[in-house]
Amino acid sequence: MSDVVAIGAMSALRDAGWEPGRDIGIAGFDDIPTAHDVTPALTTVRVPLDGIGYRALRVALGDDPAGFAPLELAVVLRESTPEVL
Repeated sequence: MSDVVAIGAMSALRDAGWEPGRDIGIAGFDDIPTAHDVTPALTTVRVPLDGIGYRALRVALGDDPAGFAPLELAVVLRESTPEVL
């Protein structure tokens, strides 16, 4: 899910009496700037959005995507996912 949806889910979980990062793990996707500003900071998958946009433009202009190298994604562990022992 996107970081925006994950942040909303953390709020709903708190309303239901659950503590994200302690009672349940939450993770998002995109690594938007807000992801590290919420409490607890949101674990996410960092996606190179500028690289995706550049490739989308190239495809729209007729370039063949088959020759594109894979984009690097990275898991960014933060406090919204509890440590597994």
